[in-house]
Amino acid sequence: MYCKIFIRTFPSTEECDLFESILQTKWPELIKTVPGVNFDAYRNKHSPNISTVVWQFPDSEAQKKIERLIEENIQRFTATLSPKTMSFSGERTLHLNS
Repeated sequence: MYCKIFIRTFPSTEECDLFESILQTKWPELIKTVPGVNFDAYRNKHSPNISTVVWQFPDSEAQKKIERLIEENIQRFTATLSPKTMSFSGERTLHLNS
């Protein structure tokens, strides 16, 4: 399992809301084209201008396909809204269940 995490800090809560509405509009159809991929978005009510997105991929090829879709469909919005973005990519080394 591979993952990629994006943490985007927007100048305002409204811009963060706008960005997440774009994700809700675009990603349901786009994600269907790459089987086995999971997408989760998180917000903290104490920092409502920060959006954290966690992607999980079955393999590196699926990750490459999603990253291409991000470049083609989402990157122009992040450029327009200009959030400060941090990202992390890696392969899962440990998974625990209760």
